[in-house]
Amino acid sequence: MTPADFSSDRRRFLVGATAVVASLDLGCGKQAPVVVPAAQTHQDVPLRVLLLGEPQDEGAVSRGWEAVSEQQVQVDVLPLTRADPSGISDAFLAGAKKADVVIYPLVLVGEAARNDAVVKMPADELKRIELEVGTLLPAARNGAARYGGSAYALPLGCALPAVVAQSKVEPLESWEDYDQLVGNQWNGSAAEPTAAGWAGTMFLWRCSGIKNWLFERKDLRPLINTQPYVTSLELMLRTNGRYASKDQTPDQIWTLVGEEKLHGGIGFPSRRSGAADDLLVFALPGGVDLSRIVLDPFSPVVSISASCRQTTASKRFVEWLCGGEGSRSVRGQVAGMTDLRGIASSNDALSPYDEWLGGQLQAPLTAPCLQLNGASDYLVALDKGVRRALKGEVTAQKAMDEVAEQWADLTSAIGVDTQIRAWRMAQGMRA
Repeated sequence: MTPADFSSDRRRFLVGATAVVASLDLGCGKQAPVVVPAAQTHQDVPLRVLLLGEPQDEGAVSRGWEAVSEQQVQVDVLPLTRADPSGISDAFLAGAKKADVVIYPLVLVGEAARNDAVVKMPADELKRIELEVGTLLPAARNGAARYGGSAYALPLGCALPAVVAQSKVEPLESWEDYDQLVGNQWNGSAAEPTAAGWAGTMFLWRCSGIKNWLFERKDLRPLINTQPYVTSLELMLRTNGRYASKDQTPDQIWTLVGEEKLHGGIGFPSRRSGAADDLLVFALPGGVDLSRIVLDPFSPVVSISASCRQTTASKRFVEWLCGGEGSRSVRGQVAGMTDLRGIASSNDALSPYDEWLGGQLQAPLTAPCLQLNGASDYLVALDKGVRRALKGEVTAQKAMDEVAEQWADLTSAIGVDTQIRAWRMAQGMRA
């Protein structure tokens, strides 16, 4: 088939999909539904899905889709190493050109949109999906489904860190209270995520109450080395000195507490299928009033690629993965995916963590994700800076000064005006 044939086919896909949506909007009895020609489904041509994540998750997605659809699917995995995601954006943009649907981290949505790697989702399509699979929880909708005032992606998971323990914990008003909990009640038998790739994100979770978020809006000057952030890191260092277990991931901490090898800590299961029923789950310090949510930059989202050759099938796949028949089981097996569209049916048993998470995601306010050009480089710089301080190599102030300098250099190299526009869009504003 020639490129011209592909272009013609894609135009037919778009026309057919638009007609279907229009017929749904008309309601019952007003007009006979439009029949999409069978040629548009191309069930013998595999739907190409690019998944940035862990290779073991490919099978869950493939099997889940094939159980509900005759449309063939080919899931290609681009391994994502959280500890060092440098260069992942270039690899992702190249891979998206060969895919119909892409599943990738939230932090890359900005770059995907600015490079025209993914397409906007029309309002009528979003409405149709919500009618079919439910409305997004507020934090997911406001923090992960909008970029620059438009929807380029739909979130598939918004896992949040929780204080997990074997016994009841009183609500924590501050991180000082948490520090005392670790030192007194738990006697240091605890941990928080400080493994490579997690330390910087944990630091951001600790900073969620800081009003001036990360940058000056007018010139994008980094604020990461100002007093509120330095003070937060200093307390993080003090608490880290109390921990019996260090350099752990959230999932490892969840497991250690579940096995009673730790009294408590901060963590969550990487997969819903690993969400044990016997752990107690509590909000982070200062989070009991649901003031503002900081989403994990690596939270998974799904988009339709600008290179999509099967629009109708791609839309069906996106709708299914967001909440269609059988998809909840799939999302439970894939790292980072969670339920984001309200409480599951009464026939579904929710773990204590899932119930807690659903309540947390009711928060309407979210802090913008680092959706800048070269976003992964900003995250790497922050993570390494925090870990240097945790290891005692530098003071908290020195670590944040170094991070601020690296961020400023990255911004200067890419272009201040370019990054200011990207930061505005990350906050939901138009460029």
